[in-house]
Amino acid sequence: MKIRPATTQDLSTILTIENLSFPSPWTEPHFLYELKENPYAFLLVAEAEGFVVGYIDFWITFQQAQINNLAVMPHLRHRGIGKTMLMDAVERMKKAGCQSVTLEVRVSNTIAQKLYGTYGFKKLIKKSRYYADGEDAWLMELRI
Repeated sequence: MKIRPATTQDLSTILTIENLSFPSPWTEPHFLYELKENPYAFLLVAEAEGFVVGYIDFWITFQQAQINNLAVMPHLRHRGIGKTMLMDAVERMKKAGCQSVTLEVRVSNTIAQKLYGTYGFKKLIKKSRYYADGEDAWLMELRI
């Protein structure tokens, strides 16, 4: 498996993964903005045997990084793809001089919380009604 920068040719697969993974998925304009306009954005894909199997989107602003989305094709989860993408992203953040990484995760998404916790992320605060459907989120942080 390799991690590489996403291209516009990857968008249809990224959107498929996004729609299968999240109750309030990002749309194509969100991802196009990340790819073409946002100077702080990094959109990477995990590729295995020539197919995109996951993606991660994050921002680096000065010494701070923010993970926005991380998702893997549902039938390929629990194989270390998410962990590999997370580790790759954090290494890129370290090289860019980041001192911390934050993210929000649904309170109900205990699998993601476990992944982030295993990597050293700590829960800081609960954000009430953070998501469009009213669900709360945990703000998590990793000091690097």
